[in-house]
Amino acid sequence: MIPDLYSYFYRKMNKKGFIPLDMTRNHLWDDKVVKIPCQGPNHLLRQRHITGFTLVEMLVVIAIIILISVVAVPAITPFLKGQRLNKGARIVQASALAARTIAINSRKTRRLVFDSTYSKLSIIDEDSTVVGIAEFLPDTIEFGTSTGSWTAGTSTVSFNPNGSADTSTLGTDTVTIQDKRGNTKNLKIISYTGQIKSD
Repeated sequence: MIPDLYSYFYRKMNKKGFIPLDMTRNHLWDDKVVKIPCQGPNHLLRQRHITGFTLVEMLVVIAIIILISVVAVPAITPFLKGQRLNKGARIVQASALAARTIAINSRKTRRLVFDSTYSKLSIIDEDSTVVGIAEFLPDTIEFGTSTGSWTAGTSTVSFNPNGSADTSTLGTDTVTIQDKRGNTKNLKIISYTGQIKSD
């Protein structure tokens, strides 16, 4: 008889005698406790109410996210700046290795050009023809020109067929890269091996 009672309940619920006792199946109908199956639209509304989020809960979560961001951003920023300098150092080292490898394979001297105007590195041959693809330093990273010899914003290091490096044109054995705030990284060129090591 429950299906009939269930139908009668939904037909008469707005007119007479129905008082819910709890959020499960027990209800008072005509002064008797009866069990109504937990189905239909009323049950779905109860489910939505139970599984939802309140405004206070959402505001608490947003406040926690903002608090974590305020604490984390100052700690992450220096790390990101250091990463840009490290990336710039890796680009210089990779370009030097490429120039040295080309010089050894071709058995001819190749020069690595440091262009401080465009923060660019390129490899050229004896006729000043560019060999390979030019590389650029990361944004906000540039060459430091306070040391060494820079002509029209450029300077070069020569790599010989035996793998050694000649820094006489550069005027120093150290290439410096820096960011806009003056943080620097020094790259030392080892002449007899042609390798570049960062500090």
